[in-house]
Amino acid sequence: MHQSYHIHSILKQGVHIESIAAYNNNVILGTRSGQLIMYSVDENGAVDMLMFNKNFSKKPIAQMEVIEAESLLFVLTDAMIHVCDISHMEKNFSFIHSSELTKGCSLFTMDVKTTKSTTGKTVNVLRVCCVIKRRLQFFYWKPYILESPDFSIELKDVPKALCWVDDLICVGYKDEYVIFNIKYNKTEKHDLIVTSSSHNMDPCICLLKDIIGVSKDEYLVTIDPDVYKARKDDKAKVQGALDSSTSNKGKNPLQPITWSGPLLALVWDEPFVVGRVANGIEIRCLEANGINKDTLVQSIPELSKTKHLVRSGRGTIFAAAISELWCIRMVDISVQRQQLLQQKKFQLAIELTNISDEPELAKAETIRQIHMRYAKELFALKQFSAAMNEFEKAQANPYDVIRLFPNLLQDKASADSFDATVPQVSNMPQLEDKDLEKALLALIEFLALARQKEVVKLRDSKNASKSLLSIIDTTLLKCYLQTNDSLIAPLLRLNQCHLEESEKTLLKHDKISELIILYQTNGQHKKALELLKSQAKKEGSNLYGYDRTIRYLQQLGSSHMNLILEFSDWILKADPEKGLRIFTDDFIEVENLPRATVLDFLLSHHKQLVIPYLEHVINVWKDHNTLIHNVLIKQYREKVENIMKDLDNPDMATERLKDQLRDYRTKLYNILENSTNYSPDIILKDFPTNILLEERALILERLKKHEKVLAIYIQILGDVDKAAQYCERNYDDEPDIFFLLLKTILSPMKFPPYEGVELHEGFKKPNEDVAVNLLNKYGTKIDPSKIWPFLPDEMPVHRMLNYLDTVIRTKTAHEHHMEMKKALLQAEIRRCTDLVREQQNISFEINEFTTCPECKKRFANQSAFVRYPNGEIVHLSCHDKRIMAANLFGN
Repeated sequence: MHQSYHIHSILKQGVHIESIAAYNNNVILGTRSGQLIMYSVDENGAVDMLMFNKNFSKKPIAQMEVIEAESLLFVLTDAMIHVCDISHMEKNFSFIHSSELTKGCSLFTMDVKTTKSTTGKTVNVLRVCCVIKRRLQFFYWKPYILESPDFSIELKDVPKALCWVDDLICVGYKDEYVIFNIKYNKTEKHDLIVTSSSHNMDPCICLLKDIIGVSKDEYLVTIDPDVYKARKDDKAKVQGALDSSTSNKGKNPLQPITWSGPLLALVWDEPFVVGRVANGIEIRCLEANGINKDTLVQSIPELSKTKHLVRSGRGTIFAAAISELWCIRMVDISVQRQQLLQQKKFQLAIELTNISDEPELAKAETIRQIHMRYAKELFALKQFSAAMNEFEKAQANPYDVIRLFPNLLQDKASADSFDATVPQVSNMPQLEDKDLEKALLALIEFLALARQKEVVKLRDSKNASKSLLSIIDTTLLKCYLQTNDSLIAPLLRLNQCHLEESEKTLLKHDKISELIILYQTNGQHKKALELLKSQAKKEGSNLYGYDRTIRYLQQLGSSHMNLILEFSDWILKADPEKGLRIFTDDFIEVENLPRATVLDFLLSHHKQLVIPYLEHVINVWKDHNTLIHNVLIKQYREKVENIMKDLDNPDMATERLKDQLRDYRTKLYNILENSTNYSPDIILKDFPTNILLEERALILERLKKHEKVLAIYIQILGDVDKAAQYCERNYDDEPDIFFLLLKTILSPMKFPPYEGVELHEGFKKPNEDVAVNLLNKYGTKIDPSKIWPFLPDEMPVHRMLNYLDTVIRTKTAHEHHMEMKKALLQAEIRRCTDLVREQQNISFEINEFTTCPECKKRFANQSAFVRYPNGEIVHLSCHDKRIMAANLFGN
């Protein structure tokens, strides 16, 4: 214990004190004989009587309440409330009002709220709750009078204690406590706890900062009023007397405080609860404080005769017996603080410092130092989580906190440098086994919060150093290695760990996967890839195989193209199919790799993968690059030529080769036929002339070399159907293409168009049968005047009968159509001419009597006018106005 208050005796005998009230350094006594006396007590205990009203009442003064903001004193005497003015000392409690409505009152409580009026003026709203028999009656104070809002609550018994908090009324009966929610003048009752189970005593209620304290035997039970401010379907009730005193929905619940005996009276003087018990006055704090977890602060047995307790202001309490009066004043906070620090009651020292009058900066530094001392004491007692909470409150430098742990920092700095402003604790524990694990877990929580703050600081200040963040992350890495290694990878991806120290630590713990992440986030890709390569061939390693290396290479992107090519080579050699995924998987980084560079690499080192790579680029990624298409066509051509050479060797000819030839030739044919992105002139230069003639014809088709295409189809391949299909495809662009086809058939070449090929036997001389069939089938698309000179002289005319009939009929129908069209057009011209002549013959007269229907004015000699189809004539200006109006209103 320490001395938190000292006592001044004010009165030792005299009047019979029935009730007391106080404000500032003034105390008001209400006597049994109905007198009111006010004393002023200075800091040294000197007493001065300020007011005295000998005949205020003929009955005892039962209760008093001071409203300092309004300089009013509410007095309960003769079962009725009276109001006095205490602003003028010379008037000795001048009487203001006596409320007959409160007749029969045995107890009252008050609520004062400060609000702003509509004019911006600060107004104090005073509400009064009176116990009148078994009823709570409510009033409010208007200037000079108490008014009733006609609102009351019927009770089961006469209350012995009252407390008003916002819209809650806590009522203490002889046997239990209840609370009423009176918001919007709607009553809602909640049962709390019984008052006592073993003592016959009156209930006791006190407002402790922002919670309600009620007495039960030798316990002070706290209740959170926020739980009861909502409606019933929004909250939970407090259950029992000695369980958690408030609902989990409110503030953190406080455990019941044990006193030396049943509580008779309570006063809250932050941060202390001052209570009257049978053998004196005890001063306690709300929560168990200090290393020894004791709530008792001071005991004052010499005030055992006390009957009344009242607080007048911060640090000042008045206590009264039947005929004695004492002033209890708080000891200077700086003196108390020294005592509390010696007793290791750090939390109470902090609370006292918070309410001191010291300058804010000095106060903040003092509180920080106390938190630091408290944290180190807790750490020495192996209460690691609580210690880290105190370090956090002290805003301790994470580097200093890390020094409490062995082998966590790269430099073995001396612990003597640990916050020199705070006395050192000599008995720091040696951390081993479970203690070490608990300490590391607590440190992790502290460093995680410190890291968040450091990241925010770095984000807000561009010039801030990252050294502290590096220390924090490196230490977290070491902690995770000893506690929870599943958190290592997420930490390493944040890329702030010290590279060399982290590398050494991970190698020591054989964390190869995590080491690769460290290399990756620090840009050490070559080291990571070399490590992956060595692990890929090591059986039993969790990195065995190629998948992890492939994924790593895929994530690098085009900026590291040289590394990708260097380290993809060994995978492509070992497993070409898997290795090709480095350049073809569906990742944005892979798709954005420079395709020309990849193509050059594959052409130089892995030519067998060029075709599958280019097929993926064209078919999946829909690349329209001309170079890509040209190269793929070249690769197909070379592949087909090589297979053909192999098939020429009887020893190598197999069904598998034949299937491959068929597949690749089909692919070549399809790309030449369907793609519009290759350069036919470039492709044609390297294309063979003695093989792949159908494919050559497709290239020539793109170049519009119709005669050469038809020569291949007819004179070399002898495929009339393909030639006809070709002509049908190109007829719209070249109307004479069927004439070229017949010319090729009727006037064949004497020598092959290319070396190494032979002319088709069926077309070495004019083939009249094929020509006649084509004439009969496509007669409407062949001009007879052009084809007639090429027909053989000896060809019988009857073979041409069908063709000539079709041509003549077509020509005749066309001539008839043109004649009808001409006649119709001439008729339309005549009709239009008649309409023009009819309109030209229309005449009308405008004289001095003609008026405009729009403006009702006459036409002047030189007026411009407009005539409507209905014969109406208006001025040109009036017509313009009408058009503007129509446009404006959408008509």
